Amino acid sequence: MRIIYIPGFGEKPNIFDHIAPHIASSESIILDNWVLLQNMPIKELDALSYASTLVTTYNITRDDVIIGHSMGGRVALYIKHLVNCRIVQIASWTDPAKIIWPIANLTVIHFLVKSGLFFNRFVRKYFSSKNYNDKPSADIFAETFERLKKGNKVDVMKQLRVIFKSVKVKVKVTPDLRIHSPADSIVRPPSEPFAEVPGDHFVLYTHPQQVYSPILKCLSEGE
Repeated sequence: MRIIYIPGFGEKPNIFDHIAPHIASSESIILDNWVLLQNMPIKELDALSYASTLVTTYNITRDDVIIGHSMGGRVALYIKHLVNCRIVQIASWTDPAKIIWPIANLTVIHFLVKSGLFFNRFVRKYFSSKNYNDKPSADIFAETFERLKKGNKVDVMKQLRVIFKSVKVKVKVTPDLRIHSPADSIVRPPSEPFAEVPGDHFVLYTHPQQVYSPILKCLSEGE
């Protein structure tokens, strides 16, 4: 059984460092969205086109398992739509209304990102003081935010398109497992049944055992 991990918005592969070693597989592949999205044309980019590229690049089949965090969980859903493999969503969504974001208009978002009005030290300080100060996730949030602030703005926008660009194709598949913290301040808990865990949006990094335990159970039941 091959397992493919997809990080969330602005994250690097190390977001899975605390859970991947505990999940046995014939092969583990942890993707890097920052690298993979670089050569994709931005105008055609959405979650489905990115999922299709990953399926082709990594020869993903129904025998694989995809574990996605946040944005990675959205991409995982479209991979399942394409090949019908098993997927696990961590702090992710199938309903875009679950995203807690000040604005979802891509034109406005593009302006804010390009002008530096969105990812700056004032915004970081606001979100840190409101949601992450003195919490176990403070360091990983700061690291991710700093990467978004300093990163190539086109690459940041590509990830935002994966999140917010509407996909016209109707998806009928569902995740095999949803894992979510009710205290998540970035994505609201799903309306569907889910494995409830402590922590916040970065629960896989701060409370790994509570995350990989239901994954192991789900994978063993599917064998």
